[in-house]
Amino acid sequence: MELKLTLGGGMKRLIILSLLLILLLPNVQALKMLSGDQVSIDSPIDDDVFVVGGTVNINAPVASAVIAGGTIIINAPVSGDVFAAGGQISVNSDIEGKIVAAGGDIDLRGDAKNAVIAGGNINIHSTSVISRDAVIAGGNVSNAGKILGNLTVRADNFQNTGSAGSVDFEKSEGLQGLEELMIKMMNILYILITVGFLILGIVLLKLFPTQFLMVEEEVRKSPVKNTLVGFVLIIASVILISLLAVTIIGFPVALIMGMLFIIALMLSTLFVSFAVGRKIVDLFKVKTNDLLIFVLGFIILNLLFRIPYAGVLIGIVAISLGFGAIIYALRKNWQSITTSRV
Repeated sequence: MELKLTLGGGMKRLIILSLLLILLLPNVQALKMLSGDQVSIDSPIDDDVFVVGGTVNINAPVASAVIAGGTIIINAPVSGDVFAAGGQISVNSDIEGKIVAAGGDIDLRGDAKNAVIAGGNINIHSTSVISRDAVIAGGNVSNAGKILGNLTVRADNFQNTGSAGSVDFEKSEGLQGLEELMIKMMNILYILITVGFLILGIVLLKLFPTQFLMVEEEVRKSPVKNTLVGFVLIIASVILISLLAVTIIGFPVALIMGMLFIIALMLSTLFVSFAVGRKIVDLFKVKTNDLLIFVLGFIILNLLFRIPYAGVLIGIVAISLGFGAIIYALRKNWQSITTSRV
């Protein structure tokens, strides 16, 4: 099967998120979640793993892996697929399934069935054998390995000292321009922000489950009312903060209110993500834990945000709904929120 893709920045993000969703849905009951600044898997895990961390080391065999982190190093065999997004990705062992990776610097030294890779600098080393096809998009791409199927490359620079069944290379045009550079930077920033919010949601759900579920319950209980109230309150808050900020006495109050307002807006979609995930899980009658429900909803909601034109409206609705739910939850549960011990 011949694979030919021209991968733009927005499309690359959509592909990665889509593939994460595809991987999660059929295996939602057999997924092990790991997170932290330093994550190291040193004992075999006969399940799929989802890992989010600053530095991630896979030193023991796993069934399959979805990984987001700053530095990702895979030193042990993976019996299934690998989906990875990070700053530096090194795959030093064999992958029996496909590898889908997006990052800054990517080094592939092990074998894989198929490879879909997007990044700044991509190196397929001489020890690597891709038994089927490889699709590569990046700045600098080097292939010294063996691709038995088709090798499709879109890059600024491409060096091919290895072999492939067929090679389809097109040089990226205009990537030196300021506009294209800004687009690349925004793409990277978007990925980092998305991963950051995912980590933030996981941390909040683990540390403050009672308060998190209180707000999420409000999201599900009255979505229309909360959306309308939230939208009105957002506009009213902006007006009130602006009026306070123009006076000397009101400026400190406006500063505090502004900070709380921004925090509430940033957190609002996290609660909506959980509600979306719960709706999907209930629809398919799947039993799983709260962490997986949140991750599933987060991925789906972010996919919806990427829909042209409609995504903007969906984003406004999600933020308004989450903001309104936060206000109602605070009003109804103020005493329990302030006295609850996690």
